[in-house]
Amino acid sequence: MPVVPTTAYSQAEDALTLARALMNDSSGAVFTDALLMPLLNSAYRGLQRELAENGVSVLGEQQDIDLEPNPTSGVTNAEISDTSSPQLPADCLMPQMLWERATANTADTFVPMEKFTSGGGMLNLQPSTYLRLWEWREDKINLVGATQAITVRVRYEKVLPALTLGTDPVQIRAATDPLAFATAALAARSRGARALARDLLGTAQMATEDLIQRYVRPEQVKGRRKPYSYHLRVIYL
Repeated sequence: MPVVPTTAYSQAEDALTLARALMNDSSGAVFTDALLMPLLNSAYRGLQRELAENGVSVLGEQQDIDLEPNPTSGVTNAEISDTSSPQLPADCLMPQMLWERATANTADTFVPMEKFTSGGGMLNLQPSTYLRLWEWREDKINLVGATQAITVRVRYEKVLPALTLGTDPVQIRAATDPLAFATAALAARSRGARALARDLLGTAQMATEDLIQRYVRPEQVKGRRKPYSYHLRVIYL
């Protein structure tokens, strides 16, 4: 009986196995998992960047953060960062949109907050019952502060966890081919096979463009930059 997969995500080992086959080393005598895994993670990060730059929503995440007024000042935190309490989600690369709601008013809808984009510091406003404004600067969300407990809903671009084991899921659907060809290109480059690396990289680019088109096609209302094939990924050959 065939094994029915429990998820549409492939595993890291699928990309590693294909990369070894492309390098004529299916047995793994040279290109072991330990050798290829850092290269696979480099390809994984590169693919995430390409998807994000093309507006693919697969890397979007959402989380609610509860801000409580400080007992002394009576005002909530003026920032949400990696070191604040509460802090930014660990997988947050960059926030995209924020909404707010009084924590006590659970029946209310979340109201969009306005992003402050002047390039300077936040406006010197007095805290009120709602936060109203936010800005992203110096890797943190800066706020005016509120005089009541506020729940902030953060929509953000996330970073996928690094792959460490062959059984780890690749959290981008149908990504085996672009990852395997890019991994093999890096492996070929590491062995000085520059012509092979260029050929493998070209195939990785085509596979990546196909993947992007599959994601973007149902979202044609979103703008796209020029196709991936118009430029080379930054792998110096």
